[in-house]
Amino acid sequence: MEDRTLILSIIGVYMLSCIAVGAWAAMRTKSVGDFFVAGKGIGTILVGFAAFSTTMSGFGFIGGPGLVYKFGTSSFWICCPAILGFAITALLVAKRFRIFSQLFEILTLPDAVAIRYQSELCRFLTALVILLGVIAYLGTNILAFGTVASTFFEIDFTVAAAGGMTVVILYAVFGGIIAGLYTDVIQGFIMTFASVALFWIALSIAGEGSFLAGPGNITQAFHDANMADSVGPWGVLGPMACLGYFFLFAIGGSGQPHVITKYFMFRDDKAVRWSLPLTAVAYTLCILLWMSVGFAMKYLVITGKTSALPIGHEDNAAPLFVLNHAPAWLAGIVFAGLFAAIMSTADSFLNIGAGVFVRDMPRVFLRRTISNELFWARIATVALAISATLFALWARQHGDLIAILGTFGWGLFAAAFVPVVAIGFNWKRATWQGAAAATIVGLVANLGLDLVGKYPKEAPLYKIPGSVSIGAIALLASMVTIVLVSFLTPPQTPSKELETAIDC
Repeated sequence: MEDRTLILSIIGVYMLSCIAVGAWAAMRTKSVGDFFVAGKGIGTILVGFAAFSTTMSGFGFIGGPGLVYKFGTSSFWICCPAILGFAITALLVAKRFRIFSQLFEILTLPDAVAIRYQSELCRFLTALVILLGVIAYLGTNILAFGTVASTFFEIDFTVAAAGGMTVVILYAVFGGIIAGLYTDVIQGFIMTFASVALFWIALSIAGEGSFLAGPGNITQAFHDANMADSVGPWGVLGPMACLGYFFLFAIGGSGQPHVITKYFMFRDDKAVRWSLPLTAVAYTLCILLWMSVGFAMKYLVITGKTSALPIGHEDNAAPLFVLNHAPAWLAGIVFAGLFAAIMSTADSFLNIGAGVFVRDMPRVFLRRTISNELFWARIATVALAISATLFALWARQHGDLIAILGTFGWGLFAAAFVPVVAIGFNWKRATWQGAAAATIVGLVANLGLDLVGKYPKEAPLYKIPGSVSIGAIALLASMVTIVLVSFLTPPQTPSKELETAIDC
């Protein structure tokens, strides 16, 4: 069998498996509760794999090596702090959300926020940020899918992106979050194996056949090419940018709705306790690909063994490395892993976005739920998929790197939701005014600083010095805001159930 045929066969089996899981899950999805929170009956393995695989996404599998190729070790300050972020999220959010989901009827994050702050305004603001973030973040993953598929299949990017979303729609629309969770387990195993295998290959190639010699050869080659900063502790971007990323990705995980909403689904406290180490170990294995492939590809360029990637096409580092340096059977698994990383996040975003459309916005504007929520949730899923695909096509025309877009999406969610969730669900004194103000500050700071840093293109109005992440600044501002505004406004009187949920 030809190499290309073997790779296509492996990818085809993976795609068909996802569709089969979707068909099976559709038979188990009988209510809107099943569609959004899997009936609140999920155990350790499902939640553990779902949490890490939705965090990794195309942002890490495709964008990560691209960032390493361009900025060196600076990007390590993005992926490594996320491991600490899992522990922080478990401490501040997991148990609290488990308790809230037991005491109240909660299917979405805006549901939980509205109950905690006794405010429909807070529900609306939370829903609005989710819609904006879902389009941006989901578009990032579609962009990653199109980049990989168009590179490998040598087809038009638009066709590739549309094909990937079609597969996601086929299982996410009918199977809801149940399909997403079970495919996440399959995708998680594929991602983990692919990462470890490619990590070994990348360092072995850099080490001229010796895995152990790989890191030393890479370091020496960068020093010889007068690119020592790329392999230094701060990378190309410097300490201020790296510390900003550390803050954003260690703390910001507590505000990622596609991850934290999984904690509404726990079956029992045992699942809460054991999902964290599973998530952390699996994610740690997955970032081995992020940390190795970009450096190996750059090493091959520096030593003259391959051509340099064109400026603006650094995201091709991972797919080109796999095509040229992995055996066909492994390339098929790795490409399936790349698609798995993308699709595991895409289905989660479609699910939380659909929840906003069919559950939260009607409660805000109509003061009631709509009839036949399950039907409209499926319609909303399709509409979101189309909108995000159009955004991905627009982003590609503007040349934004996948990981840069992913960082923006992460920062938007972190700044808007970390104060409201990680602080507000643990601090009884937080008020609805403080939560609303923090959400607005986080949203405006992210969008505002991004716009003034890009436009006008000839001479942007203002760029943050030191390449510090916009998301880190916005997160700090929103955390300060919820504390100040809460102390300046009258304390709320919670119900007995709400007080119990916060104090537990």
